[in-house]
Amino acid sequence: MRQNGVMPMLERASGEHVIVGSYFHDRGEPTAVTEWWPEPSIVFTSHGAWEVCAHRGGGAVTPDTVLVSEPAAEHDCLHPHGLDDRMLCVLFREDADPGPALLVPHVPALHSLRRSLVAELRSAAPDSTEVDALGLAMLQVIREVSAAAGSEPRTGMRSRGLVQRLRAEADARYRDPDLDLVAEAAALGVSRTRFVHVFRDVVGVTPHRYVLELRAGHAARLLRGTGTPVTDICFASGFGSVPSFHSAFRAGYGMTPSAYRAAPFAAG
Repeated sequence: MRQNGVMPMLERASGEHVIVGSYFHDRGEPTAVTEWWPEPSIVFTSHGAWEVCAHRGGGAVTPDTVLVSEPAAEHDCLHPHGLDDRMLCVLFREDADPGPALLVPHVPALHSLRRSLVAELRSAAPDSTEVDALGLAMLQVIREVSAAAGSEPRTGMRSRGLVQRLRAEADARYRDPDLDLVAEAAALGVSRTRFVHVFRDVVGVTPHRYVLELRAGHAARLLRGTGTPVTDICFASGFGSVPSFHSAFRAGYGMTPSAYRAAPFAAG
């Protein structure tokens, strides 16, 4: 990743109105950078979590949130948990209006469109007309979600403080298999339903998924950087069993831990 520059992207398909690409990090990149795209963009984080700050706001970028960028708008990008995030990027050739929000929830309509786009990208020759149609449909949903989000009540400062406190604890203790954020919130007088709702509102994912992503990210770093056996990595990352490790890792990275270690990008 280049500091203070245009964000690089591996282009995978393009049409008359839309360019689609992927981005993942190389080893040794800085964890704090300022970047931008020349085009308006919609960015899905396929795995991992990172933080962004721009003139329109800021927050955590996760698989349950979508980053929406104006053309040439600078973003301060921070990766406090490591450079394990991977992104699917949809850029618009025209001066499209993506709406006022920097981050919007990854609502079911966007999930469906994203799945269709990924399926199209996996074909031998992606149809440029279909890529255009899916990208423009995403843009319309983003505008609607952004407008609706502006009328929703904000999470209270007390609830936000509780979430940040327990999130910090997760960041420090995710390798502990006994870590249970919901139980800790309950001990502080906050019901399971309320805590999960507030945590997702503030962070973008549920407490359970947040901890799983931290553990999977730690495992990915060990798989790339060490020769430690996969089973040892499982338990060193906080997972209680090998099957739960494989399930969480496959959900985040799309492959088994062993396949990830063997993949060319994992070594470089």
